[in-house]
Amino acid sequence: MEKTDSRNIGQKSRFTRRNFLKFVGTVTGASAMVTSGTSLLIKDVFAGKKQFELEKPKFKITKLDTSAQEIYKCQKTLKRFNCKNMAFKKVSEEFGVSWLTPWFQNMKENIMKSQIGYGINVKSPSEARAHQAFAFGANTWNMLLAPYGEGHENMGLLSWNPLHVPPDLRGHPDSAPEPSDLTKKVKQMAMLYGADKVGVTRFNRKWIFEQTCRNMLDPNPPDTKQIVFKEIEQPTETDMELIIPERIKYAIVFVVVMPRPSTQLGPSSFQTHAAANLGYGRMGLTAIALAEAIRAMGYTALPCMNDTSLSVPLAIDAGLGQLGRLGHMITPWFGPHVRIAKVLTDMPLLPDSPIDFGVTEYCTTCGICARQCPSNAISLDADRAYEPPATTGPTGNPGALKWYINGKRCLRWWIESGAACSKCIDVCPYTSVTLGDHYGKDKRPEKFWELDVAHFGHRKVIY
Repeated sequence: MEKTDSRNIGQKSRFTRRNFLKFVGTVTGASAMVTSGTSLLIKDVFAGKKQFELEKPKFKITKLDTSAQEIYKCQKTLKRFNCKNMAFKKVSEEFGVSWLTPWFQNMKENIMKSQIGYGINVKSPSEARAHQAFAFGANTWNMLLAPYGEGHENMGLLSWNPLHVPPDLRGHPDSAPEPSDLTKKVKQMAMLYGADKVGVTRFNRKWIFEQTCRNMLDPNPPDTKQIVFKEIEQPTETDMELIIPERIKYAIVFVVVMPRPSTQLGPSSFQTHAAANLGYGRMGLTAIALAEAIRAMGYTALPCMNDTSLSVPLAIDAGLGQLGRLGHMITPWFGPHVRIAKVLTDMPLLPDSPIDFGVTEYCTTCGICARQCPSNAISLDADRAYEPPATTGPTGNPGALKWYINGKRCLRWWIESGAACSKCIDVCPYTSVTLGDHYGKDKRPEKFWELDVAHFGHRKVIY
């Protein structure tokens, strides 16, 4: 098989997307309320304009008596997503080798070139190595738990059964539970374990994966298992199936905020990689701890990272945000600058309502994320669609009204840059007006080591 030269992947985007939009002036503050009439002054080199004005997003939150399936006008043809169609799997199959192989090679080349990402220079290879060391350290929890979750259902610390709850404390929940009281308690637990915002939904099984894929990073044919619901007492795994008890109907969904100082040093760098790694590690720890607490109260709980189900529609149903053009959920508290995890359970809970704060309308006229995307993976179309572009292949799941993302293009840019990109999250106006700016106009990577930050990169404010 001919060896793939990963540095040629997306070559066009390297030269046409080197200049990115920059905010003129500093947008600060962590308040969720923004006055009307204020605007962001944007330099838009891609649209051929010197600058244009964009009104800041507003945050009047309205609760909805509906669901994600209805909000995004899902068609009957919408199928449960199959994990064998994830971009990580498909790109590895197309390369004939795990996508991590060329990615790590380009990562090492960056260090030797005194870069922390493609075209992001630092003073020496030693300095570049320090930034990469930070990213590797940030990934420790994630790697020890179950890396990112994909394909790790019911494995290791993501086990669907108790890890260390004594047998005498398992099962036999209170005979007359009060859903409102249980909801209050599990939300408080989740926050103390590491969540930044928590919601509850009675989940739609359409969001549960049809199949998991156990060899997600392997170029060989997919090793899959069906995810099914059956009348059984405990979650069970067979050679062919992962079986969830029918009585499990609720999802506790939560978000964790990624460190803002790191996502600003992009578009794709060791720092943006570190931000994602810290988010995944925290969300995994929180989901596992919360699941164990629920089991100790006598109920069944399935901790989930990126596994078992789609995270975004569950989070939307749990009242945590709306789907943005960039393919991420946008929250009114932290923009799209979050990672999402969930715990599925049979504990009787009170569901939250989905919310609307104008994201769809704002994204229709904004499009900053699409214009800045180095890989052209985000749709520039004004209108949403039911079908993904043909180039997306099976990684797109048709049937919902949204802006589809080309996951394979995005991942190929990661490989080319030797890092993990989060440019769309960084430049989203919802990120700027909620989490502010740690650098101002001086975004030299060396400044990162001098910032005054709190734990996990949070700003020293009360959100």
